[in-house]
Amino acid sequence: MRMLTGTLIVWFLFGSLPSCGHPQEQTQQPQSAGGFQTDPEMEAANVLFRYSPELAIHIVRLRGKLVPSGGHSVATFNDPASFKIAIEAAELRMTTDQLEALMNARVASSPKAQVKDVRISVSGDQLLINGVMKNGLRVPFHAAAKVAITDDNRIRIDLHQVKVVGVQVKGLLDALGLSIEDLVSQKGLNGMSVDGDSFLIDPQTVFPPPQIEARLKDVRIAKDGIVLQFGAGAPQLMMGEHGNYIAIRGGKIEYGRDEMFDSDLTMIDTTPADPFEFYLGQYWRQMVAGSIKVTPNKALRIRVPDYSKIK
Repeated sequence: MRMLTGTLIVWFLFGSLPSCGHPQEQTQQPQSAGGFQTDPEMEAANVLFRYSPELAIHIVRLRGKLVPSGGHSVATFNDPASFKIAIEAAELRMTTDQLEALMNARVASSPKAQVKDVRISVSGDQLLINGVMKNGLRVPFHAAAKVAITDDNRIRIDLHQVKVVGVQVKGLLDALGLSIEDLVSQKGLNGMSVDGDSFLIDPQTVFPPPQIEARLKDVRIAKDGIVLQFGAGAPQLMMGEHGNYIAIRGGKIEYGRDEMFDSDLTMIDTTPADPFEFYLGQYWRQMVAGSIKVTPNKALRIRVPDYSKIK
């Protein structure tokens, strides 16, 4: 309610919340190929970016731009598919739970999938992967895996030291004369494929919208999952914000029923002791539960609670 009241006050004072200038000024702005001054710049620090109730990724630090996609001329929060996040530099992390959710969502969605109930943990510099193969019977398997980057910008999870029903075999399912390709249909594995005894993950297409555009720099195993670096790696943040936040500057964005030119919007975590949990698909609920401040230069600073903490 405080947020909505604040919006009405701003509308009364400035005529339109998002338009940080007069219409005559907007028509004189330099135009890009997308029809706007620039693509909005984005920074994020310590954000648990949620794609769905089950799937999320931890943004440690990120700098990039919101680039309209799919025939859209502007990035709108109301439609996650309206833009991509073009990463200039970032460090992202996935816990083993988050990686499990991704693997099960993609592998289990395959029409002919016979690999089920994937569970992942870490041991030293390896992933330990357990699951069940359904090839007539439910057969439990266990494997160790290394991670690497392929030449075509994908993450390779290479399985080795495979045990089927507790018996070590030369390669995955050698005892049955099969490979992963025999157990997982390539059809329907959006952003994921198999190559012999390896899973290949394309970080640019494996996640739901908004998808990312970025070049992988490094992937490594950490004590609780995997660390991904893109572009120049973990960036120095330049927008002068503090704590856990998502900040957008420049260009044009849309949110709710409003739009903002020469954007200057920051969403700030109300509980900085843990990552800022932001769910774009439910962002308006989070904003309604938050509070808004308008600065003298017509910027917006919105204090937003974590998604899991709102009712």
